Amino acid sequence: MIMDYKKLVDTAILAGEIMLKSNAETYRVEDVMNRILGISCLETSEAMVLTTGLFVTLDDPSITPITEVKRIRNRDTNLNNIDKVNSVTRKLTHGYLTLDEAFNELKKTEEAQYKPFIKGLGTSFFALFFTLLFGGGIFEALVAWINGGILVTTSKLERRINLGFFIHNVLYSLIAVLVILIFSRFVFSDFNVNVTITGTIMPLVPGTAITNAFRDTLRGDYLTGGARILESIVIALSIAVGVALGLVIGGVIR
Repeated sequence: MIMDYKKLVDTAILAGEIMLKSNAETYRVEDVMNRILGISCLETSEAMVLTTGLFVTLDDPSITPITEVKRIRNRDTNLNNIDKVNSVTRKLTHGYLTLDEAFNELKKTEEAQYKPFIKGLGTSFFALFFTLLFGGGIFEALVAWINGGILVTTSKLERRINLGFFIHNVLYSLIAVLVILIFSRFVFSDFNVNVTITGTIMPLVPGTAITNAFRDTLRGDYLTGGARILESIVIALSIAVGVALGLVIGGVIR
């Protein structure tokens, strides 16, 4: 049976795209893509992954060389998608799935796992429970929950007008701090502002990015590891700028 090498490259690119968008480590993405390309048994099959792009090449004296590049612009943490891609890759490389079946399975993986309302609700409760974890009470948790809803709204706005994650983080942190200060001054008399701010910004904290940065660096992927570390620093800086602006406008810092 003659293999469709173009389809094979497309499958590898799709698998890598899903994993990289789901915030998988660079070395893990490369491993999955190389395993898929490896079933071609051609002389040259290489995949290179950066934080913002995928590069794939297939070459052999018997075929016309195939090279594809895929730009990755948005990333979010989704461990379920990473697991699904790993599962499809194993089935493909062990012969349990045909190339067409594997490609179709990967396309299904791209479909939304949860409805936007469920994801938004989860984000709100994420902020709420972190506030409780840090020692906040019911009032602090309630305000953090409200700010979680604001985060969902600003995220939708960012996707529509393409603000960029730095401006989005500054905008959300600023609004969240102002909301907290308003509640602390005019609604609740006994209110812990610091704990509420901490719980509110936790959905933005780049914990996974920092972890993956060190894992990539320790495996020798210095370019991608350094890029992820820089990304984490910029995210943390954007949150700090937004919080500081909110405290200045609110009159807490003079």
